[in-house]
Amino acid sequence: MEVRKGRLEKILFVKKAEKELASTEYQEAISQFEDEGHKLYDLLKRKEQLEGTLQDRLQHGIPIENLKQQQFFIGNLEKNVLNQQRKVSHARAFMNLKEERLKEQSIECRKYEVLDDKQKLFIKQNENRIETSFIDEMSILHYTHHTNR
Repeated sequence: MEVRKGRLEKILFVKKAEKELASTEYQEAISQFEDEGHKLYDLLKRKEQLEGTLQDRLQHGIPIENLKQQQFFIGNLEKNVLNQQRKVSHARAFMNLKEERLKEQSIECRKYEVLDDKQKLFIKQNENRIETSFIDEMSILHYTHHTNR
């Protein structure tokens, strides 16, 4: 019985290690997603500021060369925003994948914890049964030994 108990505890140890690894990977994916999201936010904020500055300058008059330059910068920012949106989308998908893996590992780990608990309960009940049987036999022997005197 001890061999099975040892095997189950080893499997549970491995499953917990896998769960911890999945948790670490998920935390890293969250961090990456947040970093990419902050970069996108910064780009959008910069674009909004540039467009606001352009609107102010248009109302007060702006040379054509400056207008072309501002439009060029805004066009580049829009390209960067689209690229960053793709990165954020990819990071979100990666984070969701890692979250799903963590959920699966947690469920798997919980299954083995339940099995381990059941096995420990079974072993404890078996030990109690053996102990009760031993005490009964000792009582009978003690009783027969005293009645024979």
